[in-house]
Amino acid sequence: MEAFARSLIFGDEIPARNPHFTGRGEELRILRQRLTTSAVEVLSQPPQAVFGLGGIGKTEIAVEYAHRFAKEYDLVWWVRSEHEDRMRDAFLKLGKRLGLVSPDGQRDKSIWTVMDALRSGPYDRWLLIFDNATQPEVVKRYLPGGRPHGHVIITSREQQWRRHTKAEGIEVTQFSEEETVDFLRRRVPDLAVLDEQGNPLTSESERSRHDDAVRLARALDNLPIAAEHAAAYLAETGSSVNDYLGMFEDDPHELLSEHVDMDYPHVVATTWSISSRQLGSDATELFNLCAFFSPEPMAEELFLTGGRNVRAPETLAEVLADTRRFRQAARRLHRYSLAKTDGKRNVLTVHRVVQRVTRGQIAVERPEDCDAYRTAVHILLASTNPRNPDRESNDAQYERSLQHLIPAGALNSDHSDLRQLVVDQVRRLHLRGGHEESLRLGEAALKVWRDTSGRDDERVLQLAVEVGIAMRLAGRSKEARELNQETLELLTGKFGEDHEVTLICANSYGGDLRTLGKFEEALELDRKLLPLFERVFLPHHPRTLNVRNNLGADYRRLGQFRDALRQDELAYTERERALGPTNLRTLTSKDSISHDLRGCGQYDLALDVARDVIAALELRTGPETLDSLNAQKSFAVALRKAGHYEDALQASETAVRRYVDFLGEEHRYTLRANINRINDLRVTDRLREAEKLGRSALALCPKLDIPKSDITWATMVNLALVLRRNSPEEARALDTTAVQGLCEVFGPEHPFTLQATANLASDLAAVGETAGALDLSRRCYEVSSRVLGEKHPDTLAMGANFSLDLRATGNAQQAEDLRVDILRRYEEVLSMEHPVTRIAQQRGRISIDIEPY
Repeated sequence: MEAFARSLIFGDEIPARNPHFTGRGEELRILRQRLTTSAVEVLSQPPQAVFGLGGIGKTEIAVEYAHRFAKEYDLVWWVRSEHEDRMRDAFLKLGKRLGLVSPDGQRDKSIWTVMDALRSGPYDRWLLIFDNATQPEVVKRYLPGGRPHGHVIITSREQQWRRHTKAEGIEVTQFSEEETVDFLRRRVPDLAVLDEQGNPLTSESERSRHDDAVRLARALDNLPIAAEHAAAYLAETGSSVNDYLGMFEDDPHELLSEHVDMDYPHVVATTWSISSRQLGSDATELFNLCAFFSPEPMAEELFLTGGRNVRAPETLAEVLADTRRFRQAARRLHRYSLAKTDGKRNVLTVHRVVQRVTRGQIAVERPEDCDAYRTAVHILLASTNPRNPDRESNDAQYERSLQHLIPAGALNSDHSDLRQLVVDQVRRLHLRGGHEESLRLGEAALKVWRDTSGRDDERVLQLAVEVGIAMRLAGRSKEARELNQETLELLTGKFGEDHEVTLICANSYGGDLRTLGKFEEALELDRKLLPLFERVFLPHHPRTLNVRNNLGADYRRLGQFRDALRQDELAYTERERALGPTNLRTLTSKDSISHDLRGCGQYDLALDVARDVIAALELRTGPETLDSLNAQKSFAVALRKAGHYEDALQASETAVRRYVDFLGEEHRYTLRANINRINDLRVTDRLREAEKLGRSALALCPKLDIPKSDITWATMVNLALVLRRNSPEEARALDTTAVQGLCEVFGPEHPFTLQATANLASDLAAVGETAGALDLSRRCYEVSSRVLGEKHPDTLAMGANFSLDLRATGNAQQAEDLRVDILRRYEEVLSMEHPVTRIAQQRGRISIDIEPY
């Protein structure tokens, strides 16, 4: 016999117990605890309201409670509470059951007789369930009270019960994914845990069914009523999960409008239809508008910043133009559980299934309104654009609109200001290190806009520029070059060389030239662009400072470190003034200064600057960016150059891990960091690890879109430094190839070429070719003294090695005179305690590594 049969009275209208009831253990526990916990002075237990979104499972919880705890009560009665007449009917039926109907047939008298009996009559333990209550002030009149063991449960979309019941109530939220999957697998035969014969499934079949249930649960966003519909539909029709998901994706309103065998009085699609009379026209319009955003949180600013720009629908326009009316409407949606409001974050959210069904319903019933709501969303999104994606302080404003762009159909709109927002979002994302996210949005928009507006539309070309930058940063260098070249040709042909977008694209194309190793061409281009930018954008504009920053990069790559330092110091000063000292762009310029100082041989000062950059970056919040990673890599190099080898290795390994996490193992920037790590492993005597890393890095170079410039040759040179001790012939072969390649790309007097040639001289010395070593080391020392300066650490290293070659060829006195002079300069430049100086003191051969750009 069922447990409820032990109750003296168990109402006929109480729904049957759901054999598929899933989860909700915590809600039932809290409900039971609150109904049964009492003190001596409590005369009656406060009613417990169970509230939440329609279809979330409030009634199911009440039904399960009624059946599970029926034996604890003398009377359990169900009160349908949509309208006061239904509540009165329920009490009259209870009166008949109890034999308490007034002889004269007066309804009011009969109802109050029943309530009086519940307060003081023979039934000491009773449970009343007021289901789907809509009017707290009316329901309150029918709450008996008066008995500590008389309990009331109220299910409602309404949330404002505390002032009527003196209890907090229990909010019911959607299932967890685990609960949804469990429900579906118990309800749908094709998803069941056991096969048709009741046998355990094979691991492959089990995994497939579980994965199908997970996909379905996620698509329905764990909404119980949607899961119930899906389960019933699949069980009835034998359709596959893929079929159901396809129909749900095409038209969720139509699918959820179908009747299926489930214990629910209406089709699911009508669950969230609350009459405008009850909800109010303001809240109804706001609810409809919310259906055309994404399911992500909608900030109040999204609605109010551009609210006055919306013209239709008329009532909606009035709500959005009046902050007070908007907030009242939002609170009303929250009150009826159609939306959740978060006062702390000041955001509004609507369940994704509710949104999609509502959109479908509007499309069927009032198709002309769909365009009005969608246009309103586009206007609101466009109005939030601060129009300066370079400024980090604008990030919060951009974040409010980002997640809504694609779901709201922004990519398909020809609204000019909305398109500008998309362009600015693409730029902001790649500036903050979100290259892949930038490309997902940018490439999708670019495809649509080219089809609808043509390839030479100004906004399309503006977007193409930003997509090209993101491609290059993401490691897709070849595609970036092709896109930028095409875009630049279209811009120049249609708008001229001094058009703003043409200039921006040309500046980006300079980055492609640097990637190709065409540094002289990049320098020539940037020299030409700087005065144009200063005239069109003005000298202190962030875009102009970007050109100056690129000029510094051009000079640095050409080994002209003093010129690079001058440009980077100018860019840093202006960025600090315009953007602030902790802005990422400002810190990037400061990191470039550290790099230039290393190139100039000022290692201690370079480390001081790099420390400042890292300290500032550590205080910043937000996601990792390429610039912050590059600064970490630069800091590791600065530590090594200054002689802090163990610290350099630790910093280098940290940088590589972060590069791998951010970009993956096979990316040019990760490779570059690993090429520097070869040197850190070598100088800390981890030669086996250094060799392994060097060989893997060299093997990776041809796989990436990397021309044979600094990265490839630097890998060879740094690996050769490791190999010279045990494999001098192999080291010689690598350095010979590197010297030839560097001469072709940079010329014989570039610092990289000099470094590689000096190392080749050491290889020759290691294999006994002393005359050849002497000739190369003399030439390197003389050229470096002229190009880098007599006190540059590389010049001193070449001089120390030259002295060894002089001694090896019988010029002992000349060698000793040079050695003494070199040590004097080392003491002045690096100190006698620097590891390289100690090697020179001990007449050891000094290795000169390359730091690739």
